[in-house]
Amino acid sequence: MKPVSIATLLCGSAIATAVAGQTLFTTEDYRQDTEHWTDPAYYNHNTARELTDMQVEARYGERGSAEDAYTLTSPYLYTSSEQHYQAWLAQADGGTRHSLESLPDWDGLWGAGRTWLNSSGVQASTVAAALTPQFREYYVQQVKADTEGRHWWATSYCLPDGFVRGIWRSPKEFVLRPNKVWIISSMFTETQVRWLTTDGGGHTPQALQYPKWQGESIAFWDGDALVVHSNQIRGWNASHSLFEWTDQLTAVERYELVDDRIVGEVTLYDPVAFVRPLHAKLEFTRVDIPGFSLSYDTCTDTNGPSSNIYVNAEGKIDERVPGDPGYWDATDPRPWAAQYALGEPGSTRPRAQ
Repeated sequence: MKPVSIATLLCGSAIATAVAGQTLFTTEDYRQDTEHWTDPAYYNHNTARELTDMQVEARYGERGSAEDAYTLTSPYLYTSSEQHYQAWLAQADGGTRHSLESLPDWDGLWGAGRTWLNSSGVQASTVAAALTPQFREYYVQQVKADTEGRHWWATSYCLPDGFVRGIWRSPKEFVLRPNKVWIISSMFTETQVRWLTTDGGGHTPQALQYPKWQGESIAFWDGDALVVHSNQIRGWNASHSLFEWTDQLTAVERYELVDDRIVGEVTLYDPVAFVRPLHAKLEFTRVDIPGFSLSYDTCTDTNGPSSNIYVNAEGKIDERVPGDPGYWDATDPRPWAAQYALGEPGSTRPRAQ
């Protein structure tokens, strides 16, 4: 019997593994692959960001870095953001009442450091495992579309980025006053402003609450650390191979100046979308660029006006209505889903061999 070389055995083993293993890039119907959705091999060990950039980098289906640097679930045992916030408020003996003179110095502009909320350094399978079954399916649909270049990004339609992307994007400016804090972010496609009341008052009465793009935020000072509670957050999509959330999302944040950095964290609560509350660390450093300042930006600067408003053949401003080609339904709670679905039935896009 002719001996078989080790190289031949290894090659045969690799082929057998590739044939047996279903991946996002070889599947005919990802919805039939539920048992694989939390397996790194299903995404060929790509991070969420690597999946988003796959078409741009012309590396469809290739193996990723296998980097998985973060724990996504919260280290705290709180079951709700309200419980979390109230516990920290009690630990701070009701909070610190600052005067204008005693407030910490957070002047200047701040640039964001690395975090998994920008989809870097975290395996797609790790994100999928953090989501409930329905939202895990939504997630796999999204990353499948992203790998094939069928991206849905809010700013492409001149829509807000939403709460989660707003948390980490920069540059930011923190404007501190004894009874209020403003967090202003300028991101070239939109300018976001959050109002945080620190006067000891609570949220808007229940009867007057409704979902808002940045939610509604109250806060207190724990010494020189700012603790924030946000609710009434509109359900949306972090996109870029991250996750969706519902109108039930609430959050607790904490920020403190440490040396020359603002070190922060956010815990996200959504019992509909997340298996357990999610947690991310944040870090901002001062932007040291002489003459640089924030500017007021809108998506229309680069992407044009709303797709429903246009100039008709008579040179008059007109508006598309339901049933018209190209009509945009502003009431659709998941507008990305219809776009993702366009490329699914009978897709002829290339698949990895």
